[in-house]
Amino acid sequence: MVLVEIYVQLGNPAVFASPKSATDAAAFCETLRLNSNWESGDYDPAVAGPLWQWATTTTARFRQIIDARLAFTLRHHGVTHFATANDRHFTDFGFEAVWNPL
Repeated sequence: MVLVEIYVQLGNPAVFASPKSATDAAAFCETLRLNSNWESGDYDPAVAGPLWQWATTTTARFRQIIDARLAFTLRHHGVTHFATANDRHFTDFGFEAVWNPL
């Protein structure tokens, strides 16, 4: 999804001399997403809304939006138990259980 990539790059000091904060980057992307003059190929609103709210308030690193997007998508589709080698990034998304199977 292009907006997620824009969000990540807005916080990248290798791309911008003054990278945006997570809050500012999320607000910028939200402005693009909600512009009624453009068509947007965003995720289902039940996923996109919580994702961009998370991005606005998170203290996590920018690249963790990739994990957040997966978590919100899985939760939207009813997944309650999730096995991942990256379990620490998924503990705060409402899963009943998250564990590292390795």
